[in-house]
Amino acid sequence: MNWGAYGRPFSFQETASPELVGPDRVPFYMPYAKNYLNLTRRYAKYSVAGVLALLALVVLVLGGKPESAQAAPVKCPQFRVVHNDRIGNVSFPAGFYNVSVLNGASLSCAESTKYFQEFLQDWDGKLPSPWRLTLSGNTRTFRSGSSDKGFTATPAGKSGTPSGNSGRSCPGYFTVVHNDSIGSFKVPRGQYRLTLIDPNKMNCAQAVRLFQQFLTDYDGRLPAPWKLNPIMGIFYKSTAGRTGFKVNRAYGPSPNPDNNHRYARCSGTFRVLHNDRIGALSLPRGPYYIDVLNGISCNQASNLFRQFLNRTDGRLPAPWRLNVAQAKFNTGARGPAFRVQQA
Repeated sequence: MNWGAYGRPFSFQETASPELVGPDRVPFYMPYAKNYLNLTRRYAKYSVAGVLALLALVVLVLGGKPESAQAAPVKCPQFRVVHNDRIGNVSFPAGFYNVSVLNGASLSCAESTKYFQEFLQDWDGKLPSPWRLTLSGNTRTFRSGSSDKGFTATPAGKSGTPSGNSGRSCPGYFTVVHNDSIGSFKVPRGQYRLTLIDPNKMNCAQAVRLFQQFLTDYDGRLPAPWKLNPIMGIFYKSTAGRTGFKVNRAYGPSPNPDNNHRYARCSGTFRVLHNDRIGALSLPRGPYYIDVLNGISCNQASNLFRQFLNRTDGRLPAPWRLNVAQAKFNTGARGPAFRVQQA
């Protein structure tokens, strides 16, 4: 029997468990130390695993979200082109067109109708940026840049065949003297075409009288049973199908033969991109109407106007001359001529 440091006897078997370490030889129990280290490693492992799992969840939520399925095209009501028309090199024969928007979340049917109407005025093919027009087979696609905002237009009948438009356009123009409106339907002063929905249901004289009457209903409340589609500019009788007429700005040649050597307005507008001038003729940027006379085509007048915009000194190539007061470009008496006017 031996006496330990604390005054109690111990056997040599007891000394096998503790070790005396350090300068003060404090008893340090190895089994407890090993258990502590094992627990520390275990909890550290679980902590690291938890952090990694949390990071993976964040990445999944923020960066690993599966792509949403592309929206299917949305079929819209048919759009009617009243007269043979064109936008640049792409023709739009008169008739009905099946219209579908590329993505209903990016463009509504009503918006596509407004764009279609606007683009038909840009007969030179220069659509407002970033819109562009492409033709693939019989399908005309209007697209805003490279996005899915846009719509397609496909003739409902056979390619190049007008869909029963003959005889529906009233002869001559209806002149609106002052800027006017019928409810939300704006009617700026100028000349308008009246087109019958069905010439068997009403005649042009009736359409003219009704339009004159409706112009006094500035609040848009037409006498029953007449109603107005302000987007399409269509006045229709709600109690009788296909009874009514459509109103649109008068672009292009007059429906009446012109034997009086008067100007014919080209369809759509020409866009001057910057404030410009041709000699003393100042041309602020914006859209312009082009009126042609004596056999010159709208395409020819458009190309000449584009060339003349480079002649800032006003010296036009012979035989062309410029009448600044009338914004008129002519080649002499009875010769080809055209004039421009801000839209």
